Amino acid sequence: MVTKPKYYLDRRGHDLFWEFEHGKYPVVLAIGFCYLNIEKYLRRAGRKTADPSEDLRKAMTYFQEYKKLLELRSVGQLHDQGLYLALSYDNFKDREKVYLARLERLEKQIKAGEAKFL
Repeated sequence: MVTKPKYYLDRRGHDLFWEFEHGKYPVVLAIGFCYLNIEKYLRRAGRKTADPSEDLRKAMTYFQEYKKLLELRSVGQLHDQGLYLALSYDNFKDREKVYLARLERLEKQIKAGEAKFL
């Protein structure tokens, strides 16, 4: 059983997995994201709640996406374009301002009941 809650969907009905599979992010980052979430849910299973079932389902969801991304990368359908920017400290101060402003704006919108989600 796969866990993919609807609240992760953007306005177009796409979740992060869809964006990963369509090259919105460098594939090596998407693969790493899935891999580390597998590890997180396996480590957490049975610790956060007495029943580990939900965490194991989440680990399986990320494992399936991890496998799919590895397959798409192996046949050249996905790329690592943009990886340099994601890993570079060059120009980070400008990007930091953008990220922090976005977080502040969203927090204010949530508090005011005006949040517009992706």
